[in-house]
Amino acid sequence: MLSITHAAIAVSAASLTFGLGTDNSLALGLALLGSQLPDLDTTTSTIGQICFPLSNWLEDNFPHRSITHSLLATVTIAAIALPIGYYYNHLITAAVLPFGHLVACFSDTFTKKGVQIFYPVQFWAVAGSNPRRRLKTGGAGEYWVLAIAITILIFSIWINNNGGIFQNLGQNLSLSDAVVKVYNENAETNHVYAEIQGFWESDRSSADGKYLILSTKGKEFIVTDGEAVYKTGAQIITSKVKTVIGGPSENIIKTLSFDDEQATDKLNEIKEEYPANLIVVSGELAIDLPDKIDEFTKPNTMKTFDISSNKVTFNNCLLNEVIAVLDGQYAIGSIEVTVINPVPEV
Repeated sequence: MLSITHAAIAVSAASLTFGLGTDNSLALGLALLGSQLPDLDTTTSTIGQICFPLSNWLEDNFPHRSITHSLLATVTIAAIALPIGYYYNHLITAAVLPFGHLVACFSDTFTKKGVQIFYPVQFWAVAGSNPRRRLKTGGAGEYWVLAIAITILIFSIWINNNGGIFQNLGQNLSLSDAVVKVYNENAETNHVYAEIQGFWESDRSSADGKYLILSTKGKEFIVTDGEAVYKTGAQIITSKVKTVIGGPSENIIKTLSFDDEQATDKLNEIKEEYPANLIVVSGELAIDLPDKIDEFTKPNTMKTFDISSNKVTFNNCLLNEVIAVLDGQYAIGSIEVTVINPVPEV
């Protein structure tokens, strides 16, 4: 198969299998790289030309579509990639590399020659008993496969950018209208919690726990564990959500206005006044040094502030993060500070 066909098939398969969207560009790139590795055994391939010394040696010592197209090669790549991914806490991202290689090897079994997928066993694995129905490299059949793979890739990335296939097919069942209704009916007078069974979108580890619901967005919840803010269907992929009514809430809402003054002074006063409370901030301020703000968001957390031109907008942003963002900034405008009282059980 052509390099572009291998790339389209592997990247679309990785996107579907691992739920990858445009925010997972590294993983998608590793899937593409993995799809090219089998053709290291020929100097005429794109990757063979890039890695000429290695491809030239492989071409001289092994038949085409043998050792580099084998499960042995896939296992070797996995043995290198997975420990590195585990060390850097990106195991799923690292797994995409051998996955892309495996998909490319499997797709080559549909070509006329097939591959020695069980190398060093000298056996050619070929899918389909009729040679005329097998794909010819650069033939019309391959271009049909390429078009289908690109279509699947576009669809997969679109659906993953909108929460993933599991969310779109099943998430609305767990966050049903009734669940959201419970929150809407009680949020003004009580703390409302979400008891969640699910996993973190970034690494698929368990996200089971009890979270305080801050607000809704469509049929999703914005929640917090007191340390950071998350969105169901985005950072937390839920399989089951149960709303729990907590004790009465007596939230204190303050409006802070700034007129070209040091923003953190008033915020630190609020922090000192309510040292044990959970405090969230919403609103927009004009600031003098937007380029000095680090927009980095911690893994698994929702980004609760946005910078546009000389303005910063907060949306359910925890007070400590607001203070960090506005450190050294002079601000103009007003923000709403909500002191959640009494202290929630999270």
